[in-house]
Amino acid sequence: MSFDTEAGAATPVPFPLQYVSIELMPVVGGKFSVAMQATLLDEERLELIGEDLAHTHVETLEQALAVIRQNVAALVPA
Repeated sequence: MSFDTEAGAATPVPFPLQYVSIELMPVVGGKFSVAMQATLLDEERLELIGEDLAHTHVETLEQALAVIRQNVAALVPA
């Protein structure tokens, strides 16, 4: 099973979502690295599964927030 998505891609979450981790850090050249990971619960196997949502470099904090908003919005049930 793969849950990897591009920023803003709408993919249904196959397991109950437990939480989302967001990492934001400055990188060389004045850019920012944005990484997001969802932790899901596989109730049949009783295990937590980590799935990448996004990993990208952006120029500004506003762009980083846009990546975060797009990926969180994709996780919200319709």
